[in-house]
Amino acid sequence: MKRVDDMTDESIEKAAADWVAREDGGALSAAGQRALDRWLRQDERHRLAYANCRQLSLMTGFLADDGDLRAETAAVRRRFRRRAFGWKALLQVAAVMLLALAATWLQQYFAVDYYQTQIGEQRVVHLEDGSTLMLNTDSRVGVRYTRGLRALFLERGEAFFMVAKNPQRPFVVNVQGSEVRALGTAFNVARRAGDVRVAVTQGVVEVRAGDAAGNRRSLARMLPGQGFSYSPEQPQDNSGVAPVNLEKVTAWQASRIYFDNDRLDDAVVEYNRYTTRKIVLVGDELAGERISGVFNIGDADALAFALEESFGARINKSEQRILVLPGRD
Repeated sequence: MKRVDDMTDESIEKAAADWVAREDGGALSAAGQRALDRWLRQDERHRLAYANCRQLSLMTGFLADDGDLRAETAAVRRRFRRRAFGWKALLQVAAVMLLALAATWLQQYFAVDYYQTQIGEQRVVHLEDGSTLMLNTDSRVGVRYTRGLRALFLERGEAFFMVAKNPQRPFVVNVQGSEVRALGTAFNVARRAGDVRVAVTQGVVEVRAGDAAGNRRSLARMLPGQGFSYSPEQPQDNSGVAPVNLEKVTAWQASRIYFDNDRLDDAVVEYNRYTTRKIVLVGDELAGERISGVFNIGDADALAFALEESFGARINKSEQRILVLPGRD
């Protein structure tokens, strides 16, 4: 036998589902809204149950177009249509549907597999569809596959994607509200402090982002040897599609860094991504110098020697850092 408290809680949940169903169905009049407000003020449990039902209702709307979710809840909807019932039965079925939707949503949309690397580490991951993911230093990527979509999330760092072709199951890399889409291709995505950089080595890649009205639009389509840089916060602030040096972009996959007439301060920032023993430029005198060359990741001493030879810099080393000072006149 149910306890009185359990029956009371159950009746509150059913009442909350009733109010939400009436609101979403457009059946709540001004008088009904006042009645709802009174009901919410009566008890903290009323407000909590209503908030839970409202959240579940929002989730169902968010997932309305999801094919997997529709398949999971089809049986519940069929029962809903076939039965003739009053408000009490309607609320019971509505509650079941909300719980089913919530359970599916939690399972599907929070079931993300994460792969990450530490500073100086690189990692290759073979995904279930035959695609390959390679993570650069200090990077983190989430992977969530459904029947109709391969969704990945670059949360930080840089990754290279070799995509197994499947036109019915798009491969989408999400980066801070924007997305990089491909069917069967290979491309590199790097997330930096203020921008996202995409470079294509095979196939065709498209970048999409939301506009001011919230509509997702295409920003660029790239072919092999092309790249695109943009701000995820202001997608229209972008470089346009342009040729890229693929040898430079992919050098990290061979544990190397490729500098091609880069400013020295930018080169130092890039190199420091790969090591906990940081190179520090002292003063601004050397910051604007230009550097070219290929250096092994993890061999900071070799880079310091090159700076010493090329710019006459003075080097002061410790276990924690390497100071690079201007040479004495």
